[in-house]
Amino acid sequence: MPSRITNINRAKNPKVDVVCVGMVTPAEVYVVEKMPDWNTGTNWNHRADFISDDAAIVACCITNWGLSGGLVCNKLGDDLAGNNVFDELESMGVMGRFIKDKSLRTPYEIVISDSEGGRTYFWDRREDLLRTLEEADTDTIKNAKCVYADWYDYPYNRPAIQEAVDQGLPVLINIEDQYADSNLISELVGLATWFQCTPDQTSNAHKKYETCEELLRLGVEGVLFTGSEDGCIWKSDRESFSVLAPSINLVDANGAGAVLSAGFLYGYTQGFDMEYSCRFAVSAASKQCELVSPMALPVEEVEKLARELKVRDF
Repeated sequence: MPSRITNINRAKNPKVDVVCVGMVTPAEVYVVEKMPDWNTGTNWNHRADFISDDAAIVACCITNWGLSGGLVCNKLGDDLAGNNVFDELESMGVMGRFIKDKSLRTPYEIVISDSEGGRTYFWDRREDLLRTLEEADTDTIKNAKCVYADWYDYPYNRPAIQEAVDQGLPVLINIEDQYADSNLISELVGLATWFQCTPDQTSNAHKKYETCEELLRLGVEGVLFTGSEDGCIWKSDRESFSVLAPSINLVDANGAGAVLSAGFLYGYTQGFDMEYSCRFAVSAASKQCELVSPMALPVEEVEKLARELKVRDF
C-alpha cells in the first residue's frame, strides 16, 4: 500500500533553530500517589495525553517558545492515532516530512508517574517502526542551527545525526545513565558535541565529576549532567558550575529531562552564555514538574525563575 506524506510548514520558514531526531508516538500519562501492590489497583489523580518520545517533546517545546523546531522521525500508521499526532504537530508548527504508512500500526505509550518522581513506562518500540527512522527525510537538518538526539534510538537515528555532523552542526545527545556503556559511548562520542547525562543509583558529587571528566577526555566539548532536585551541572574545558533546582510542588516528572534539553538548546540558539542557558533549562524543567505531562510554559515565566536560581562552582 502506498505511503501518505505530510509536509508541514517547510515553505513558511525554511530556517530551523533546533531539529530533533527520534521516535514519535502518541502517549498518555497517569499520575498516582504511589504504585499499587501486585494484583491490586489504585486511584489516579491526574491524566493527560501528549506526544512522546523525548525528541518530539523537545521539538514541541522549542516551537511553543516561539522558535522554529523540526522533527526527523519514524513513520506512523495511516490510522486515527497517526493522523492525530501529525495533526497536532501541524497545529503547533513543528516542521518536518511526516509519513503515514498503511502497512504500519501507530505505536502507543503509557506512563505511570508517582508523587516521588518515579515513572514507569509501557511502550511499543517495534523493529518495523524503528527501521523507518533510518530512512527518515533529513532535509530539515540542512537549515538547522543545532540537533538533538537520544541514545535509545541508536543506531536507527545515526543517518540523521551523521547528516548533522557532516554539516558541522552542534549535536546534543542525551545518553541518560548509559555513560558506563563503553561500546555505546565509543559510537556516540564521535557524533556528539555535548552529552546530557542523568545519575544512576550510585551517583554522588564525586562520581558525577569523574563522569564529566571522562566524557570530556573522550572528546565531547561539554557535559550537561542533570539530577532532578539537584538541578544540573555543566562542565567543559573552559568552565564548570552547577545550577541549583528550586523547591517545587512535584506533580509529574515525566518528560522533565526533555524539557531541560529543550531549555538548554533554546538558550544556545538565542545566544545566551552557558550559565544562563543552564539556568533557563533548569527553570523550564522545574516548572514543568508542577504540571501534568511535558509542556513548555511561557518564556516570561521561565526567565523570571531562571534569574532567581543559584549557581555555584563545581
